Amino acid sequence: MNNLIINCFFANDTEILAHGSTTKFVIRTLQRGLIEIEKWCMRWCVAINIDKTRSVMFRKGHHRNNQQSLTFFEEELSWDKEVKYLGLILDSKLTFRSHIEYNTDKFWAKVHVTIPLIGRKSPLPLKNKSLLFKQILRPILTYASQIWGLAAKAHLKKVY
Repeated sequence: MNNLIINCFFANDTEILAHGSTTKFVIRTLQRGLIEIEKWCMRWCVAINIDKTRSVMFRKGHHRNNQQSLTFFEEELSWDKEVKYLGLILDSKLTFRSHIEYNTDKFWAKVHVTIPLIGRKSPLPLKNKSLLFKQILRPILTYASQIWGLAAKAHLKKVY
């Protein structure tokens, strides 16, 4: 299995991914990546909000509670069970259960708010109701819908 580190950037969000055959190697690689980011930030006078910095170990099997913690700007980063990145909730097992639950709850909350506008008793023409559905409700369900193929059927039942 190849060991590697990947940096992902989008606007003002940064992600470091490390892949390895052992957790010890992954943690050591991530720490080196964090040190490189610290150096870059110092060089270019960029401030980082440490409170928004998260670390998650994606792995099969059980998690060890005694994993070595990472340090970033002399502060320890705890290991979280899930993290939200670009609106997608990633859990440590990559089941996407939390993301699907969050999105379906958000969808139904919006449905209840828009019922007076798109319901049967609404005076709006069908064309406008369809437009409201396409502009407000459909984007909530379809955001990151590519992960539905990886999710368990039990989690997807909430979407139906």
